[in-house]
Amino acid sequence: MMSASSPAQPYTQSTPQAHIIASDAEALAIAHEIAAVLKPGAAERDRTGIVPAEIVNTYSNSGLWGITVPRRFGGAEVSAATLAQVIAILSAADPSLGQIPQNHYCLLEDIRLQGSDDQQAFFFAQVLQGYRFANALSETGGKTVLDIRTRIEEGADGLRINGRKGYCTGSLYAHWIGILALDADDRAQLAFVPQNSPGLTVVNDWACLGQRTTASGTVLADNLPVNPFHLFPTWKSYASPTLAGPFAQLTTAAIDAGIARAALD
Repeated sequence: MMSASSPAQPYTQSTPQAHIIASDAEALAIAHEIAAVLKPGAAERDRTGIVPAEIVNTYSNSGLWGITVPRRFGGAEVSAATLAQVIAILSAADPSLGQIPQNHYCLLEDIRLQGSDDQQAFFFAQVLQGYRFANALSETGGKTVLDIRTRIEEGADGLRINGRKGYCTGSLYAHWIGILALDADDRAQLAFVPQNSPGLTVVNDWACLGQRTTASGTVLADNLPVNPFHLFPTWKSYASPTLAGPFAQLTTAAIDAGIARAALD
């Protein structure tokens, strides 16, 4: 379900068909091509807060959103350096649209780190087809980013999530939303749910100065059903040393680098 404080767009194509990028060099070449599409109108989109659906779909159908998929699952598995360059190129053209897939890439890293072979095969196939992922991790009103009140509980009718999320970048444009919730043992679980799931509401209430089209608004989960196959023990990514944290830092820094480069050019 989608609630909007500004005109909604039909962002989620029923059957996206993305190009599959095969190499680092191709990823960089297509990044420059898409940047040339995104740059015109970036200021107007930021002014109105509206991104035409065709822009979003062209963006993800380019194949750039699938470049981190491991080779064994059909992706290019580009290097971290190439990924950072791609994000910087896109962010120089439009900082908002450069920001959106950063969260998508981080969610894919969680899938790679904690998913079973079957889970990875399923979700990476979705990514290569062109499905977009968005996060619902943070919450407003807490003292720190670790103050999570959203819960996932198992009852007679299966797993259910209840909670309210903020800063859910890309949620308006996503096919899948990754929701962070605490289980009965207070461990962080990451549940992926389709954006049109009953019990899930995406609120287009993002209001800020700059980067107005990141769609970083509110996501509400009201007795939201979760398929156990779509659940990942994300707490394990931080229980021992992994690249999850550095990956997020690198991709965030790449956005800043692109914005700075555009300001200096």
